Amino acid sequence: MKLNMTLTIKEIEIRREGDSHGNLMVLQLTSYLDRKLYAIAVPQAWQSSTGPTWVYLIDSQGLTLIDTGGPGSYEHLAQGIEQAGFRVADIERVIITHGHLDHDGGVAQLMAQNGAQLWAHHMYAHLLPYHHWEIMRTSAGPLQREFRRIAEAGMRSHMGRIFQGNEQVSAYSAQRKVMKVDHMVQDGDRVGDLNFIYAPGHSPDEICISLDGLVFTGDHVLPEITPHPTFKAEFPDPVREKLPKEYQDGKKQYGLRVYIRSLEKISQLDPHTTVLPAHRLFNKNRLNLLTVRRAREIVKHHINRLHSIVLRLGNQPTSLEQITRGIFAKRNLIGGNFYMALSEVVSHIELLVDTEDVEVREDGMIIWRGSENFRRIIQLGK
Repeated sequence: MKLNMTLTIKEIEIRREGDSHGNLMVLQLTSYLDRKLYAIAVPQAWQSSTGPTWVYLIDSQGLTLIDTGGPGSYEHLAQGIEQAGFRVADIERVIITHGHLDHDGGVAQLMAQNGAQLWAHHMYAHLLPYHHWEIMRTSAGPLQREFRRIAEAGMRSHMGRIFQGNEQVSAYSAQRKVMKVDHMVQDGDRVGDLNFIYAPGHSPDEICISLDGLVFTGDHVLPEITPHPTFKAEFPDPVREKLPKEYQDGKKQYGLRVYIRSLEKISQLDPHTTVLPAHRLFNKNRLNLLTVRRAREIVKHHINRLHSIVLRLGNQPTSLEQITRGIFAKRNLIGGNFYMALSEVVSHIELLVDTEDVEVREDGMIIWRGSENFRRIIQLGK
């Protein structure tokens, strides 16, 4: 097993060993300011290529837990907290980085045990009553029509099997609808030593939290893998009307350009800042402690992906499915994997349309216009 340090983490102690992907591992980290914090790897209750969800215990104006892991994993979470030297009853607040079930799936059960406060972004609080597919109204244009034609029915069926075939996930979905957020945070808020950064693009409610030269990034910045960007969307009227005015424009929460802007916010932190992610902190017997330069690497990945799409288009009109299968030729694109690949390609083509590098015909075919304006626009952070 390989461990590495950064300038802002000066000591690591393994409190409990895990498997080669980190499942069940508990680490004690000491920051350069001598604050001890604990990283707990909570396994998923289903097979997951991203590995366990890493949650974090910190003492900042009381014991704080960042994220909880997914439905069906609460016992693993509670055992990890005990292995770190605490009890569930000791936790005074839970901060949720974003509302995906592998991050907030255990929060209702934990709060029922100890009455901890729930902290999250304003968007998380207002979107709690809805399923993810209920909060996105995508474009009626030819690109989205083609996307829905190819994939939407299969993905709805896939999501239906996840939610209806798993009692724990179904219970989680019902609990979310009645949960209340005790403290809503916004971009730039500072509470004690905790600094909150609003970082939409992977999820409209995502936050990162910085402390002692560390930044807890949820799914916003990950080692080894690139988080999935959303495609452009608006909120359906019944959802939008219940949101605070500053969050009603979906163009500010959804899409690849939004995600890249959020990555740039993280990359502008002190370059020595250590990233503590929700996935792949430890994988294949290696601890992946990276700095915020990783955010810039992810931006470069998306620039390269945009260029790859342009090259694949060449001078011929090309279908969305052809582009997707070409870009992901080395992947097994079936079921949910095909949907994820297809939606990622859509998010990139949307940006290329915005930068006037490609156009999408009414029949859904995609044409390159011979330019790469996206390079200049992304580099300028526009």
